[in-house]
Amino acid sequence: MNIFREFLTQGLRPSAQSYAPLIEALCQVGRVEEVKSLWSDMKNKGLQPISSTHDYIINGLCDQGNVAEGMDRLVAMLTDKLKPKQRTFSNLLCCLSQRDRLDDSLLVLDFLFMLGYGLRKDICYSLVNNLCPKNAHFVETCLGKILEGSDISTCL
Repeated sequence: MNIFREFLTQGLRPSAQSYAPLIEALCQVGRVEEVKSLWSDMKNKGLQPISSTHDYIINGLCDQGNVAEGMDRLVAMLTDKLKPKQRTFSNLLCCLSQRDRLDDSLLVLDFLFMLGYGLRKDICYSLVNNLCPKNAHFVETCLGKILEGSDISTCL
């Protein structure tokens, strides 16, 4: 952080791309509150965060169990017409299913399919092991649709 602050005090103007690696590193070590400060700083400077910056923050929030804010960031990212990486969806779905948040999991699955991604093994594993035992109707009505890649909005 000190190098970055020195960068700013020298009058150099960072780009959105130069914030991304710092945000990634801070998220990896769990310093999400500092990331939020950097995010505000970026926005105040009129910089539009790039897709990977959103991904890093969503993953960092999920790692800390802050799934609600991770969901908010995902919606903001999609609103800005940015495409999250499939890994971001995987992390978010794993966190949601571990917390038995079926409705949010289905919403994220809808986004996943809408963007052209398929199901990865880790997503299936998390859904089956975490959601299915508590939500038997999910297995009966949705699993077939999920595997077909069909619209799952009718599952609820």
